[in-house]
Amino acid sequence: MFQEDVGQILFKCKSKYIDIRKHEKERYGKHFEALQSIIFGILKSESSQLDILIAEYCLEGSVGDNIKIAKPNEFDLVFKLQFPYYESIAVTRDPKIPGNVLLDMTRVLELLENDPREDYQGIRKLLQIQLVDAQNFLVVDKLRSWLQSLFSQALNRIAYRVELADGVVSQLKYRTCGPAHTIVVYGDYEYSVDFVPAIRLAAKQNVLLTEQLMYYNRADLLYWEAVPKPLKIQTETSSISFRSSFYSAEKLMLLTKHKNCRNAIRVMKKFRDVKTNLGHLKSYYIKTLFLWKIKQEPESYWKKALLVILDDMFEDLAEHLKRGVLPFFWDPELNMLHDLTKVQVSEMYRCVQRFLGALRGAGIRQKHTLTRLVLRGFSKPSSS
Repeated sequence: MFQEDVGQILFKCKSKYIDIRKHEKERYGKHFEALQSIIFGILKSESSQLDILIAEYCLEGSVGDNIKIAKPNEFDLVFKLQFPYYESIAVTRDPKIPGNVLLDMTRVLELLENDPREDYQGIRKLLQIQLVDAQNFLVVDKLRSWLQSLFSQALNRIAYRVELADGVVSQLKYRTCGPAHTIVVYGDYEYSVDFVPAIRLAAKQNVLLTEQLMYYNRADLLYWEAVPKPLKIQTETSSISFRSSFYSAEKLMLLTKHKNCRNAIRVMKKFRDVKTNLGHLKSYYIKTLFLWKIKQEPESYWKKALLVILDDMFEDLAEHLKRGVLPFFWDPELNMLHDLTKVQVSEMYRCVQRFLGALRGAGIRQKHTLTRLVLRGFSKPSSS
């Protein structure tokens, strides 16, 4: 009974401070859809090559996974670039960077050279002149520069402003960060959109040989992606190294579990936002924690009380932070905390460990103490 009472308090906190209001979700969703339609329309008119290459674009990240919290103010829109003869791209594991792959376009260029179609000749020239190195490997920064030029041209054409809803004019700003080309919207609607390019590859081209790939195979997916994520470390391959992405499989892993799985992720993200010293705890780190838990636990685990799941997940998080290691789900050789300093990781560990200790101590003492802790830990309004 005690646990049920505190669980109800937690549920009320989730409803008030974590869940996105339906009318806001619909309002911002319509504005976002109109914006992305305009942006992609202009981008494609600026470049016939890009028009050919974009196979599809889809909403990913927290909104795509239905784990976004508080406000619909961030969208991750991934646009899949499918090169002609893409199945002939020679994909190899990066020997220096776990979880990453190298994309050799040599055979693709040979096939394009022998293809008389004018639009394919345009793709061949784009690759040779702007996107590959002397050995015909696709280059991360060259792809970023080409797309940056197109985004800048597109936004210049509309003078960095759009009128999308009820005569309301929104101002736009553009920046690049990591693999994303980010457009920030100002005015009555305020949010950001990360336009993230990804190279589409066939399932048979996968080269990451881990048991986790059973989740990809179960989903019966035709494709996976390689994302041009710039690297902080410099190696002899870093300029041509792309991060493997199996987002569609991850999404299916989350969606097929009891709702408590996604609710627990939302609550942990809220805790992260409330605690100022958890700023380096990325949403994908939290998601990765849950991917590993899904692998370890039976289906019935996610039907447990939300408070019980949270206790387990905070313990798992604390343990990973204590060791300074959080393996990338699709290639455990990659430590996702590698880019952080020891001080940053230690600070996060102490914060999580303090809360976990207080949570368990309060549970032992009395209900009102635990209730107060839950309210303090998850109830602060935020803009996340």
